[in-house]
Amino acid sequence: MTKKEFIIAIGGEKYAEAVLSYPVKQCELDLFYSSYDSFVSLRKSKDDPGLYFLSSFIQLAYEALSDKVPLDIQLDTFSDITTWERWYQRHTGKIGLDRINWLRNHIEGKLFRLGELQFERIDNIPNWASNLKFPILFVHIPEGAVLRKTEESIQKALGFFSFDECTFITHSWLLSPEIEGMLSPESSIRYFASLFTLLGTDDDRQAEERLFGEISDDIDKYVAKTSLAGKAKELLLSGKRIRSGYGYLERNRIKQ
Repeated sequence: MTKKEFIIAIGGEKYAEAVLSYPVKQCELDLFYSSYDSFVSLRKSKDDPGLYFLSSFIQLAYEALSDKVPLDIQLDTFSDITTWERWYQRHTGKIGLDRINWLRNHIEGKLFRLGELQFERIDNIPNWASNLKFPILFVHIPEGAVLRKTEESIQKALGFFSFDECTFITHSWLLSPEIEGMLSPESSIRYFASLFTLLGTDDDRQAEERLFGEISDDIDKYVAKTSLAGKAKELLLSGKRIRSGYGYLERNRIKQ
């Protein structure tokens, strides 16, 4: 697979030529592994930091391809680069990337997309999950995930990580008690949240970023493009906040 074929395979047709026209020196890429902070600080010397990071992460992902992991899983995982490139372009109008600390997990092989969801092996278990049964995987919900296929993704994760049983934890606005009150009984978000045992909440404003594409203290500025966003905006205008929830679910592997 050529580098261009790789970019297209992860959905990057629209930025492929820009990346291919912006090579990054190998000595700069080496800093990603040897001195990550130095790698990040190189943005100060770049005329276009966003494109520098995008080109770097494409090259790092391409070099990280391995025969030890099925290619389709690797491509699904690295397609998150494209997800966040689109986010960057929506907010800046330019081709580029800035969510590098998040995407670092993908390059280092700590996170994989298995079906609709992403699963991360975490080094530091959150305090709220410290009493849960091991092993533990953190569940992330990528943009556009089909939440009704959560159980299918869970089983894929158990097989991929060779776990007979596992505790899955998540921290997400999808588990928000306030959001739950805005949903219909048939909602896929309600279905997803129902699978987890809620342990607590915090006010991280994640729901605002996901529903409106930004976090602002000027609630009137938010543009509600969905009925859920409209209800959320009404609640925020009333002076209330939308909390995120954190919780867990336990599953055993269903062997074929």
